This record gives sequence, structure tokens and C-alpha cells, in this order.
Amino acid sequence: MHKSRHFAFLVSFFAAVVALGTSFNGAWAQQNGLGIAAVVNDDVISALDLHTRTTMVMVTSNMENAPEARARVMPQVLRGLIDEKLMLQEARRVEISVNQGDIDAGLKRIADSNNITVAQLTEQMKEIGVPITTLTSRIEAEIAWQIFVGRTLSRTIKIGEEEINDEIKRIQASAGKPEYLLAEIFLPVNSPDQTAEVQQLALRLLQQIKEGAPFNALATNFSRAPSAAMSGDMGWVQASHLDSELLSVVSRMQPGNVTTPIRTLGGYYILLLRDVRNSPGLGSGDATMKLTQLHLQAGPDGDLNRVASRLQSLTAGMTSCAQMDAIGTQAGSPLSGSLGEVKLSVLPNNMRTVLEPLPVGKPSAPVATGGGLAVMMICDRQNQGLDMDAVRAKITERLTIERLDITAQRHLRDLRRDAFVEIRL
Repeated sequence: MHKSRHFAFLVSFFAAVVALGTSFNGAWAQQNGLGIAAVVNDDVISALDLHTRTTMVMVTSNMENAPEARARVMPQVLRGLIDEKLMLQEARRVEISVNQGDIDAGLKRIADSNNITVAQLTEQMKEIGVPITTLTSRIEAEIAWQIFVGRTLSRTIKIGEEEINDEIKRIQASAGKPEYLLAEIFLPVNSPDQTAEVQQLALRLLQQIKEGAPFNALATNFSRAPSAAMSGDMGWVQASHLDSELLSVVSRMQPGNVTTPIRTLGGYYILLLRDVRNSPGLGSGDATMKLTQLHLQAGPDGDLNRVASRLQSLTAGMTSCAQMDAIGTQAGSPLSGSLGEVKLSVLPNNMRTVLEPLPVGKPSAPVATGGGLAVMMICDRQNQGLDMDAVRAKITERLTIERLDITAQRHLRDLRRDAFVEIRL
């Protein structure tokens, strides 16, 4: 379904909280280490399990590891632990087990994403009083659930040709309209009596973001959306794919801004708007282009406006790459000249946006690159037709993943409803 979750450990935070974490853990463990936090069907979540998971969440989210803050976070952490027990129980029911090799690979991915070794990760967790098993138990539950969803629930997902055709029409109709690069934190409200508690947690997380806590770490630790596996990253989302409550807020935002908690039917959302663009629709296929450019470095004062004005003056009226190459030679710019043949699809977004609609033989608008600005020109273009078989396959894959995510969430909700859960805190 998804790649294993990259638990976004922020290594720079560990040293700052070692003293606090160690002293608090020792006193707490003496008093509560043998207690039971919850019973989930036939499994037990110990008070120590809850304590160490809460410590891990607080540290990796850059939250103050103080008793009052922990008390506010613990109910959400406990719900996560209960869900993990339900996931493992459901996997065991159909005889799914996770081998040690997969768990070790998950640990290595986490360590690699933080440029440390597994041994270093283990030692840093030990320094704050959290055993590595606190992390491996989470990895095991996630892998077991992914296998269960892929092996069992995926059989129920069927994407028909009519659905694919409707999606193609919808994408075509969205061409030129805004779409949003978003990240999310979703906090579900599973019963009315949780509303106030979840709202307070959402407000607390928003305050943490304002105080500098990384959005991706909070999404990984607290969000219950499938995107938590990618640190909350939703990718590019077309307006038609957003609930009306979310769209009404996002459409008025500027990139880099974070929403206040938004109440929807299922719970509370906090969204980070990373960028906005006009939807390309289905596109028009790839293109192979021969490119040349006239590049000028930014001066010591870094004034790019002056560089842009000079480039526009030098290239005004140009109609051929030979003209541009000649000006580049006269200017003595080492980055000017032919770029050879390049596929449009491999270029950075800022260049692709400029070049996709550009006719052959016409100077582009200035583009930031190489420590300055460049005006580019397409010398020749060979368009490749849109591969509709590939488009349909990609749409089928995306719709399948979306449907499977919804099915998995509903199945987990049903497991919660039918489970015997006793909270003993």
C-alpha cells in the first residue's frame, strides 16, 4: 500500500532532552513500570509501553517533555498503541507474521534517513530512556497491517473502465485550474465525547508548529491519515479532490502557511500549503528538445532584477539559437551555450513550466539557475504523443490506492468498534 513509514527522528533534539528524559524516566519507572495502561482483547499495553512511546513522540516532535504536556498527549498516543494491537491481532488472525529481516530493514531506513547507523539510533534512544523495542514494535505493527491490507483487503478493490473514463474527464476539466501541494495532520474524532479532547490536541499541535516544531515530525507522530507514512505529504491535490471545508480555507492561503484546525465530518485537519500551480491536466506527452541558454551570474549585491533586465535587453528580438549562442560567447559567460538534447519531463519544475508552452526560436522568461538567471531557447522540439495506456494504468493505480486506503481505515474503525478495550489509567 505505502512504503514503510519513515519515522522522522530529529537527531539534533536528542541531546537537548537527555537530562530531562533520563531523570523523569527513572522516577516514573520505579512507580509505574509494572502497571497496565489498557487491555485490548487478549493483549495488554503496559504503563511502561505507554510511557516510553510518549517519550519517543515528545522528543521526536520537539515538544516539551514535561508532565503537563505529556498528560495532554498521552490519550492520543494510547489510541495509537491500541490501533497497533488491533492491527497485529487482525494480521495474526489470517496467519500473517513479520520476519525479523523486514523489521531490521525498517530500522535501517529510519537510521539512513537521519544519516546515522542503527547502532547510533539505538544508543540515542537509550540515552533518553527509550528502548529500541519501542520503535521496532511500531514498525512490526505497520508492516503487518500493510501485508494484511495488500493480501486481504485489496481483493475487494475493483476499478472499472467507466471510473477511469470519468477520472480522465475530470482531470481534463481541471486543466489550468489551481492545484495545491499540501501536507496534512488528521486527527479523527471517533465518538462525540472525544471532540473537545481532539480539538485541544489540534490546537496544541498548531502552537507547536508556530514555536518551530517540524510539521513532518508532528504528522508522522500524530496524524491518523494514510499520508502519515510520508510525513503528511499529500503531493499535488486538485481542488476537486478537496472537501469543501478544506478548499474554502486552502484557496485563500499563501504558500508556506498553516491552517488553524479545520473541523470536518471525520475529525480535525491541520494543513500546510507548500505551493500552488495551475493544473497541467493530462499534459500533452513528453518532448525531446534541443536547448541553448544565455546565463548571467548575479552580482555581488545579489540584485536579480538588474540581471533579468539585462538578459531581456540582450535577447529582445532574437529568433534563433545561433543568435543567442553568439551573444553568450561575447558575454564570456561559462554557463551560456548549448545544453544539448533534453527531455522535458526530467527538467526541474521551474524550467518545465517555462519551456512547455514556449515556441521554437523564442527567448524564454528569465529562469533562476546556476547562481544567477538564464534565458533559454528551444532550437528544435520532437513531441511524443500522450501514451493513453500508460495514463490509464497510472489512474488505475492511484484510484486503487485511494480506495484501499479508505477500505483499510473503515476496517480498522470496525475493529475498534467490535474490540474489548479496557483503559486502566
